[in-house]
Parts: sequence; structure tokens; C-alpha cells
Amino acid sequence: MAEPLRFDGQVAVVTGAAGGLGRSHALLLAERGCRVVVNDAAVPFRDDVPSAQRVVDEIVAAGGEAVVSTADVVDGAAEIVATAVEAFGGVDIVINNAGIGASTPIGPDSVHDWRRTIDISLFGSIAVTGAAWEHLARSGHGRVVMTSSNTSFGATRTAAYSSAKSALYGLTRSLAGEGRPVGVAVNAIMPAAWTRLVAGLPPGPVSELMETRFPPEAVSSFVAWLCHPSCGVNGEAFSVGGWRVARVVLAENEGVQLPDGADPAEWGEVAGAFMTLDDLSAPLSSTDEVSWTAFLLDGDVPPEFLPGGPLAWDRRPRSA
Repeated sequence: MAEPLRFDGQVAVVTGAAGGLGRSHALLLAERGCRVVVNDAAVPFRDDVPSAQRVVDEIVAAGGEAVVSTADVVDGAAEIVATAVEAFGGVDIVINNAGIGASTPIGPDSVHDWRRTIDISLFGSIAVTGAAWEHLARSGHGRVVMTSSNTSFGATRTAAYSSAKSALYGLTRSLAGEGRPVGVAVNAIMPAAWTRLVAGLPPGPVSELMETRFPPEAVSSFVAWLCHPSCGVNGEAFSVGGWRVARVVLAENEGVQLPDGADPAEWGEVAGAFMTLDDLSAPLSSTDEVSWTAFLLDGDVPPEFLPGGPLAWDRRPRSA
């Protein structure tokens, strides 16, 4: 039996934590000794008590330590982090959970209609992580969790949400490289859980399945592991839900090379070869992909991409 993970002395910022996954993350970390900033800008309609304060009250009633932040994750990111520093002296963990959905289809006003969804889900994660970065680096074992979504695989009529959430994959992979030298690990989850957003689905088999089989706690358990100093995973994405976890990668096959000057029609003749899902590889980074492409084309890898070369830094094993 594994030794239970503890977070004594650590400080976490959890955004979008008034309910659902964020609340579950905050409660679990606090239960394990973490001091938590519970952030959510939402305020109930029927009273003036911020929703996030209710979660803080739960934590304190259970003997934990927590403070509330109702600042906006985009415009108030610095304020959120300042709340953690003033209350607890620093930041060790950032869980970017805040996000809102939108079902507006593509059209002439999409830039305007989609802006808030993309701002909260993507730029909010960027803003809070950026505001906390120096504190995470100072911690020596900083941990960041981005909340992506399985809509990254494609979802009809949720392009705004899908766009923001899929962008978090590239952000995670890139920040992992920046954080590695200073001990900051950045990972992403694509969660499946019964939350306020999912509860808005039309009644039916899918809604029933989500409610009965996908509790938020199943996701929070894995998130807590990602946040612990003992976890060496960095730059990865995971499908998480129902007490199941699977690694998610961006992969490509070996492809097809045509002779110089080939006619566009010739690509159609070899489409079966470059469309295959057999023998996929998952590059570690953009430089890894470029060097692999060079090898496939010429049978050789430029020395600058080899281990020890100036562009080989992110070809090392992805660990904190």
C-alpha cells in the first residue's frame, strides 16, 4: 500500500474552485495539509457570499487552511497570486481550472462571441501561471496543472471551447521546457467529471453515465499526484475520469516523400500511406520533430539536434 501523499507546508492556488472539479481539488489538497487559495469570480444570485467563500468555510471547518479570492483570472491574476503570498508566504502549486463553455457556431461575429470563453480558459491560465512563475521557481518543486478537455479531439458546436482547451496542450509542452531548469513541472489533464458545466447537458444516457460513473474526486486524486514534489512527470497530458488515466500525445506517422517537383495529383495516389495510423511516433518537442523529419528525408540528423548539441536541450527525458 502506497504511503499517503501529504502537502504540509505547501501553498496551492486553485482557480474556478467554487464547485465541481476546482472545489474537489481544493478540498483534497487541504485535507492533505496544503494551504489553499480558493479562487472563483462567480457570486450567487440570492446572497452576497461569494461561492468560493463557501469552499473556504468547508476547508476551515474541517481543520484546514484556506483563503478566498474572487479576482478575475485574466485581469486579476496578480491579485490572486498576491493573496497567496500575503496569506501564506509563497506559491508551490497552481491548478488552472477556471473555464467557461460556449456553443456559438462559427460566423461573422465569432471573434466577439468567443472572446470570453477563450479569455477565461486560455488567457486566464496564462495569466495566473505567469503571475505565479517566479514563486513556483523559488519553491524548487513548483507544480502547474492545466485543465484541457477531450473537446481537443473535436466537438461539434463547441469550437470556441475546443480552441482554448486544445491550445493548453501546446502551452503545457512549451512551459514544461522552460520550467525544467528551475524545478517547475507543468502538465495537463483532459478531465471527465460530473460538474456544473456537464450538468447542463440534456437528460439522457450520457448525462446519467457522467453523474454515476465520473465523480470529480476521481480526477482530483490524479491531480494531487501530479502536484506532489515526488511526481517527476513533466510536459504531459492525460485523459482522466472514472478512476482511469491515459496518456495523451500528439503523434505522427513516418509520412511519404515525393520527388522534387511532383504534381499535386500525386499526393492523392499515396494518401493511404500518409493517412495510416500504424507506426505512430510522438515527438518530444518541435526540435525533436524537425530532427526526426531530417533523418527520414536524408538518413542523417544535424549535429545541433543530437544529445549535447545546442538545440537538444528538450530531447532529454521529460521529468522535473
